[in-house]
Amino acid sequence: MSGSDGNALVPAAVADKPVIENLIQLYLYDMAAANPFPVGEDGRYEYGLLDQFWQHPYLFRVGGEIAGFALVIDHCPITGRDGCFFMAEFFVMRPYRRQSVGRMMFRKICALHPGRWHVAHQTQNVLADTFWTAAFGGHSAQTFGARHDGADWTLRAFEAGERLAGFAVDDGEEGR
Repeated sequence: MSGSDGNALVPAAVADKPVIENLIQLYLYDMAAANPFPVGEDGRYEYGLLDQFWQHPYLFRVGGEIAGFALVIDHCPITGRDGCFFMAEFFVMRPYRRQSVGRMMFRKICALHPGRWHVAHQTQNVLADTFWTAAFGGHSAQTFGARHDGADWTLRAFEAGERLAGFAVDDGEEGR
Protein backbone atom coordinates (compact mmCIF):
# COMPACT_ATOMS: atom_id res chain seq x y z
CA MET A 1 0.00 0.00 0.00
CA SER A 2 1.96 2.96 -1.30
CA GLY A 3 1.11 6.62 -1.03
CA SER A 4 1.93 9.57 -3.24
CA ASP A 5 4.25 10.72 -0.44
CA GLY A 6 6.69 7.84 -1.12
CA ASN A 7 5.66 6.03 2.06
CA ALA A 8 4.74 2.38 1.54
CA LEU A 9 3.27 -0.26 3.80
CA VAL A 10 4.45 -3.55 2.33
CA PRO A 11 3.10 -6.94 3.43
CA ALA A 12 6.17 -8.93 4.45
CA ALA A 13 6.84 -12.28 2.81
CA VAL A 14 8.53 -15.21 4.54
CA ALA A 15 11.69 -14.18 2.65
CA ASP A 16 11.53 -10.88 4.61
CA LYS A 17 11.66 -12.64 7.99
CA PRO A 18 15.46 -12.15 8.39
CA VAL A 19 15.00 -8.42 7.72
CA ILE A 20 12.40 -8.16 10.47
CA GLU A 21 14.60 -10.27 12.78
CA ASN A 22 17.34 -7.68 12.28
CA LEU A 23 14.95 -4.77 12.84
CA ILE A 24 13.75 -6.43 16.06
CA GLN A 25 17.30 -6.05 17.42
CA LEU A 26 17.09 -2.27 16.89
CA TYR A 27 13.57 -2.23 18.35
CA LEU A 28 14.64 -4.08 21.50
CA TYR A 29 17.71 -1.88 21.88
CA ASP A 30 15.48 1.20 21.82
CA MET A 31 13.06 -0.32 24.32
CA ALA A 32 15.84 -1.46 26.64
CA ALA A 33 16.00 2.07 28.05
CA ALA A 34 12.59 1.46 29.67
CA ASN A 35 12.72 -2.31 30.03
CA PRO A 36 16.01 -4.25 29.97
CA PHE A 37 15.93 -7.36 27.78
CA PRO A 38 18.28 -10.34 28.10
CA VAL A 39 21.19 -10.50 25.69
CA GLY A 40 22.38 -13.93 24.57
CA GLU A 41 25.97 -15.13 24.38
CA ASP A 42 25.93 -14.21 20.68
CA GLY A 43 25.40 -10.54 21.63
CA ARG A 44 21.84 -10.44 20.28
CA TYR A 45 18.71 -9.66 22.25
CA GLU A 46 16.66 -12.75 22.93
CA TYR A 47 13.31 -12.65 21.16
CA GLY A 48 11.26 -15.80 20.77
CA LEU A 49 7.92 -14.42 19.56
CA LEU A 50 8.46 -13.85 15.84
CA ASP A 51 6.91 -17.13 14.70
CA GLN A 52 3.92 -16.61 17.02
CA PHE A 53 3.45 -13.02 15.82
CA TRP A 54 4.00 -13.76 12.11
CA GLN A 55 0.33 -13.50 11.11
CA HIS A 56 0.10 -10.11 9.36
CA PRO A 57 3.69 -8.82 9.09
CA TYR A 58 4.48 -5.50 7.40
CA LEU A 59 7.56 -3.53 6.42
CA PHE A 60 7.52 0.27 6.27
CA ARG A 61 9.36 1.94 3.41
CA VAL A 62 10.10 5.62 2.91
CA GLY A 63 11.54 6.61 -0.44
CA GLY A 64 12.25 2.93 -1.07
CA GLU A 65 14.30 2.56 2.13
CA ILE A 66 13.29 0.31 5.03
CA ALA A 67 11.90 2.51 7.80
CA GLY A 68 10.32 0.04 10.23
CA PHE A 69 7.92 -2.86 10.68
CA ALA A 70 4.70 -3.99 12.32
CA LEU A 71 3.42 -7.38 13.40
CA VAL A 72 -0.36 -7.66 13.65
CA ILE A 73 -2.09 -10.71 15.12
CA ASP A 74 -5.71 -11.87 15.29
CA HIS A 75 -6.13 -11.94 19.07
CA CYS A 76 -5.06 -9.91 22.08
CA PRO A 77 -2.58 -11.77 24.31
CA ILE A 78 -3.01 -9.12 27.04
CA THR A 79 -6.78 -9.64 27.45
CA GLY A 80 -7.12 -13.07 25.83
CA ARG A 81 -9.75 -11.68 23.46
CA ASP A 82 -10.22 -13.41 20.10
CA GLY A 83 -11.75 -11.66 17.09
CA CYS A 84 -9.67 -8.62 17.86
CA PHE A 85 -6.63 -7.37 15.98
CA PHE A 86 -3.60 -6.64 18.14
CA MET A 87 -0.49 -4.62 17.30
CA ALA A 88 2.01 -7.15 18.62
CA GLU A 89 5.04 -5.08 17.56
CA PHE A 90 5.40 -1.67 15.93
CA PHE A 91 8.70 0.04 15.21
CA VAL A 92 9.81 3.11 13.29
CA MET A 93 13.56 3.57 12.86
CA ARG A 94 14.98 6.72 14.42
CA PRO A 95 15.76 8.59 11.17
CA TYR A 96 12.05 8.38 10.23
CA ARG A 97 10.52 9.48 13.52
CA ARG A 98 8.84 12.84 13.96
CA GLN A 99 7.87 12.80 10.28
CA SER A 100 4.42 11.23 10.72
CA VAL A 101 5.65 7.92 9.26
CA GLY A 102 4.44 5.90 12.25
CA ARG A 103 1.03 7.54 12.32
CA MET A 104 0.58 7.05 8.56
CA MET A 105 1.59 3.39 8.73
CA PHE A 106 -0.73 2.83 11.69
CA ARG A 107 -3.64 4.27 9.72
CA LYS A 108 -2.78 2.21 6.64
CA ILE A 109 -2.69 -0.95 8.76
CA CYS A 110 -6.05 -0.09 10.33
CA ALA A 111 -7.54 0.44 6.86
CA LEU A 112 -6.41 -3.08 5.90
CA HIS A 113 -7.82 -4.60 9.08
CA PRO A 114 -11.14 -2.93 9.92
CA GLY A 115 -12.83 -4.08 13.09
CA ARG A 116 -11.99 -4.37 16.77
CA TRP A 117 -8.45 -3.59 17.84
CA HIS A 118 -6.22 -3.51 20.89
CA VAL A 119 -2.93 -1.61 20.99
CA ALA A 120 -0.81 -1.91 24.13
CA HIS A 121 2.54 -0.88 25.51
CA GLN A 122 4.27 -1.39 28.82
CA THR A 123 3.21 1.45 31.08
CA GLN A 124 6.76 2.55 31.92
CA ASN A 125 7.53 3.08 28.20
CA VAL A 126 6.90 6.83 28.07
CA LEU A 127 7.99 7.16 24.42
CA ALA A 128 5.45 4.55 23.35
CA ASP A 129 2.72 6.29 25.33
CA THR A 130 3.57 9.62 23.68
CA PHE A 131 3.48 8.03 20.23
CA TRP A 132 0.20 6.13 20.68
CA THR A 133 -1.51 9.14 22.25
CA ALA A 134 -0.52 11.20 19.19
CA ALA A 135 -1.39 8.38 16.76
CA PHE A 136 -4.97 8.41 17.97
CA GLY A 137 -5.02 12.19 17.64
CA GLY A 138 -7.93 12.70 20.01
CA HIS A 139 -10.10 10.02 18.38
CA SER A 140 -11.90 7.77 20.74
CA ALA A 141 -10.20 4.73 22.15
CA GLN A 142 -10.99 3.20 25.49
CA THR A 143 -7.76 3.33 27.49
CA PHE A 144 -7.21 1.16 30.54
CA GLY A 145 -4.50 -0.56 32.53
CA ALA A 146 -3.82 -4.29 32.49
CA ARG A 147 -1.35 -6.69 34.07
CA HIS A 148 0.24 -9.36 31.87
CA ASP A 149 3.31 -11.56 32.38
CA GLY A 150 4.26 -9.63 35.52
CA ALA A 151 4.23 -6.23 33.80
CA ASP A 152 1.85 -3.28 33.82
CA TRP A 153 0.41 -2.39 30.41
CA THR A 154 -1.58 0.51 29.00
CA LEU A 155 -4.10 -0.83 26.51
CA ARG A 156 -6.22 1.08 23.99
CA ALA A 157 -9.33 -0.60 22.58
CA PHE A 158 -11.00 0.84 19.50
CA GLU A 159 -12.94 0.06 16.35
CA ALA A 160 -10.99 0.63 13.12
CA GLY A 161 -12.77 1.65 9.99
CA GLU A 162 -12.62 4.35 7.41
CA ARG A 163 -12.97 7.10 10.02
CA LEU A 164 -9.82 6.03 11.88
CA ALA A 165 -7.85 5.34 8.71
CA GLY A 166 -8.47 8.84 7.43
CA PHE A 167 -7.93 11.18 10.36
CA ALA A 168 -5.22 13.84 10.32
CA VAL A 169 -1.57 12.96 10.85
CA ASP A 170 -0.08 16.33 11.74
CA ASP A 171 -0.33 16.38 15.52
CA GLY A 172 1.86 15.09 18.36
CA GLU A 173 5.27 13.50 18.54
CA GLU A 174 6.63 10.47 16.73
CA GLY A 175 7.90 7.56 18.83
CA ARG A 176 7.45 3.85 19.21
